[in-house]
Amino acid sequence: MRKEFNTLSDYLESLQSRGKYSFDRKEAMTRLQMTDNAFKKAAHRLMKKSRINRIRGDFYTIIPIEYKATGSLPASWFIHQFMQHVDQPYYCGLLTAAALLGAAHQQPMVFQVITTKQMRPIEVGQLRVEFIYKKTIQAHFYQPIKTATGYMNVSTPEMTAFDLVRYMRVAGHIHHVATVLCELVSELKPQQLASLVEQGDVPLIDAQRLGYLLDVLGLPIDLQPLEQVLKPKKLNQRLLVADGDETILEKNQRWHILVNESVEPDEL
Repeated sequence: MRKEFNTLSDYLESLQSRGKYSFDRKEAMTRLQMTDNAFKKAAHRLMKKSRINRIRGDFYTIIPIEYKATGSLPASWFIHQFMQHVDQPYYCGLLTAAALLGAAHQQPMVFQVITTKQMRPIEVGQLRVEFIYKKTIQAHFYQPIKTATGYMNVSTPEMTAFDLVRYMRVAGHIHHVATVLCELVSELKPQQLASLVEQGDVPLIDAQRLGYLLDVLGLPIDLQPLEQVLKPKKLNQRLLVADGDETILEKNQRWHILVNESVEPDEL
């Protein structure tokens, strides 16, 4: 293959002109007919100038002038390409998904990604991407949402709601989760919530806790489909907050929840 570009900067300008803001080291070396040592030197110079970031391994991002001050691209500009690079199924979830779905009362400080592998966070410039492990991810857990560079997978409103309850420690205290649910409820489809439980896509305890929260908050959603799918199941009484207060305030019979914390969402 003949050399296509004279310098790494030329290659980056070509990528940007086509709306691409990430690249693979090996592909860049091939296009430039560059040795590993020459690439390292060229990349080091551009990183010192805040022109590129090494995200992990051979995956790099290009930083346009408007993001030079923050030291990183927004995660939405490269997360899909990065997860393809590491060959991992994923979706953007929890507070990140909630904000993208309109529950933006408090913008998340961390970009949250759910995937099937334990992964270290990404920290570049002012950006932090947090990875949350889930054993299985099915295609119907998420939907594609357009970004500046293509698209990314974002959890459906229903899976977002279940995940907020399941991963409460990383989603914030129960009061914060309740606040997000108040904003997200208009996007939730009762039959979709029930279907995820019926198909075994979410643990019963998550359905119990979510049902209780939507119920106690008095939100405008029909909870009958969720309640009906839970009725034939053998439900154990479970704590509302797993690592919360041991004092039981109420034994909720409808959802078989031992209420060990009061729920106080923020005023919207």
